Amino acid sequence: MPSPMFIRVKDSATGHEFDRREDDPGIAAGRFVPVKTKQYPPAPVARRPKHHVKLAGRTASRETTSPQVTSEAPEKENHDG
Repeated sequence: MPSPMFIRVKDSATGHEFDRREDDPGIAAGRFVPVKTKQYPPAPVARRPKHHVKLAGRTASRETTSPQVTSEAPEKENHDG
């Protein structure tokens, strides 16, 4: 009897992606949704999970949003004499 294969699924509540056995009852119940079948074909062993992290309104890039500062040359003092 062949052993069950692991497939990549996504938890519908948390967004985490991980491998579960293809006969897992959570898949049949709809809690886990199979994803990326071409990128993650069925495998005999479970692969590393991919956790979904909410950034809470922060941008994913490290761009700085500091204001543009323009420096002006000071005015020269005029001396009459």
